[in-house]
Amino acid sequence: MRNILLVDDEPKLGKMLQAALHAAGHAVERALSVGEAEKKLSAQTFDVVLTDLKLPDVSGMELIKRLRDLPNRPDVIMMTAFASAETAVEAMRLGAADYLIKPFSIDELRIKVAQLVARRALQEQNGNLQAQLERVQGMDSLVGTSARMREVFEQVAQVAATDATVLILGESGTGKTALARAIHHQSKRRHGPLCEVHCAALPQNLLESELFGHERGAFTGALEQRIGHLEKANGGTLFLDEIGDVPPAIQVKLLRFIQDREFHRVGSSQLRKVDVRILCASNRDLTQAVKDGALREDFFYRIHVFPIHLPALRQRSDDIPKLAYDILRRRHPLLSITPEAVELLQHYPWPGNIRELENILERAAILVGTHRPLGENVIGKEHLPRFLADSAAPFTPSGLLHPGFSIDKLEQDVIQEALARASGNKTEAAKLLGITRRRLYSRLKSQEQSDEGDEPDKEKDITTKGKGVS
Repeated sequence: MRNILLVDDEPKLGKMLQAALHAAGHAVERALSVGEAEKKLSAQTFDVVLTDLKLPDVSGMELIKRLRDLPNRPDVIMMTAFASAETAVEAMRLGAADYLIKPFSIDELRIKVAQLVARRALQEQNGNLQAQLERVQGMDSLVGTSARMREVFEQVAQVAATDATVLILGESGTGKTALARAIHHQSKRRHGPLCEVHCAALPQNLLESELFGHERGAFTGALEQRIGHLEKANGGTLFLDEIGDVPPAIQVKLLRFIQDREFHRVGSSQLRKVDVRILCASNRDLTQAVKDGALREDFFYRIHVFPIHLPALRQRSDDIPKLAYDILRRRHPLLSITPEAVELLQHYPWPGNIRELENILERAAILVGTHRPLGENVIGKEHLPRFLADSAAPFTPSGLLHPGFSIDKLEQDVIQEALARASGNKTEAAKLLGITRRRLYSRLKSQEQSDEGDEPDKEKDITTKGKGVS
């Protein structure tokens, strides 16, 4: 059933058309003028508007123009007794979906309405499917127009169509899992399975069984055969989250699998081969993990084929307004947020990244209360945690000036903090500091020379003492 608005000032024709559309299973409202039609359109949503060209106040052409500004724009059928091609063309140009020339048959009316209803249903179905696909892909948490995110999206577009192994790097809460799902659903394997394994969540023996599967009796408690995720992902994608936490013994087995796509189930001598694409993710510094001996070097280079670095939220603060609006749209569509509250969100460093932003907005939504009338459901600064306002407070040097204060030490600490936040990337650290990369290098070199100058020059001391004796 669809909602139809009939706009016509002829009583007999109006009643006849209303009865015919009711008989076809639709809900029909009548309006005798454009003014009356606008009142009904403001109070309710209609799928189809059937309007006459000649109306008491303004023409049906004017109504078509006004309908274009509605957020849920209905389809329009123009009725006219003026059987001129110019009238029909003008109506279609202004946005009408179809037209009827009086006199017309009831069957012709039913057919045209049925066609529009079927087309509208198909559009809604496609929209619903697209929304479901977006939720599956998890792209909602990857909203962004900043330079860093545009670079990420370009990399995804380039690598998704291939079977290359992808290593997604980034802090916890930046959306690594969402990005892995997006790569899978944009690849040629999108119709195959996507199997996700959180490597840090399982002890070594369980992780091995989860990945490779096991035969009955392979170990104590193995009461039945189990198929691992490597086999389950055949024809699709295997996503290994927190790959840096895989124990060395399993790294060896995974190394062989990544090289040849061959493996043995635990407790089996049968060699199995599958067609699987590998995606990995980690919030650790894997280069340092190799140096520390926690990650095999050969394993690192096997997974480090196409690295994608997801920036921390503090490195793309320009995206925070769009992210906040998007999170509220998905979770609390009746809520809005004030510009002042958004500005507070932009000044916070977000150590928990997008996950922390989602939690804070969820808390704010609870404080506002979604039961209030539309228009009062607005998140303001008062609904956000106090520490957000504290982090946005203007800097004052008065608290720094105390006995023992060193401006050189302050500069060194600030630079080291910027480097830590930028994961060692000097270009990003320079952006955080508001200086050029060349100036940052100069400051670092100056600090190194200062540190060297603080050490006693033993050779100089000896020479000086020698000169003093002679």
